[in-house]
Amino acid sequence: MRLVLFDIDGTLLLTGGAGMRALKTALTSDAALAAAFDSVRPDGKTDPLIIREVMRACGREEDCTQENVNRLLEVYVENLKREMTACTTLQVLPGVTDLLKDLRSREGFLLGLATGNIEEGAYLKLLPAGLRDFFSFGGFGSDAEDRTELIRTAIDRGRKMAAPRRVEAAYVIGDTPRDIEHGRSAGARTVAVASGSYSTAVLGGYRPDLLLTSLEPIEPVLEFLVSSEF
Repeated sequence: MRLVLFDIDGTLLLTGGAGMRALKTALTSDAALAAAFDSVRPDGKTDPLIIREVMRACGREEDCTQENVNRLLEVYVENLKREMTACTTLQVLPGVTDLLKDLRSREGFLLGLATGNIEEGAYLKLLPAGLRDFFSFGGFGSDAEDRTELIRTAIDRGRKMAAPRRVEAAYVIGDTPRDIEHGRSAGARTVAVASGSYSTAVLGGYRPDLLLTSLEPIEPVLEFLVSSEF
């Protein structure tokens, strides 16, 4: 079996900033946190880590407790529900649906997620995009703040789903340098796609196993996933 783990934002879909608006709004009850939000670059980071970095950016290190982070994430989820209901700019990126359908139909592949979104937030984004049913497991920001650890979690869950069949390889498909670096650290092959905020020139500097400008056409990534030897 081969596990194919997808990032969400910038890889599978674009929400027009709905997630970041929902998270920033969750912080607006505290003016200092709201002001510090724009100083933190979120690309490839987990939702809990973004919150902690915002707290640190405004000198609130002592507030970085799990209780406080969880409280803000609860508000974030409620905000995200409203954002996704009102979202008119939701876009499934080119090639994504065709690639997922093809992989789902193939014997020997399991599709999962490896995303910095907390689990509930991930599915709030995937459901209106029509992508929810492609994924039966994953690793999320709610599993670990560190992306390497959440990818390892996804791989472990995939192994359990595949049993008694052996998992021979795992692949991480994402649009940021963190997807490449943490995917490699977790023992996965990496596919970088320049469909988010980073160019192929930047992503190529992190040496992914496969570098693409888009998931369309799907043939190059299929060939890589099917023919890779271990």
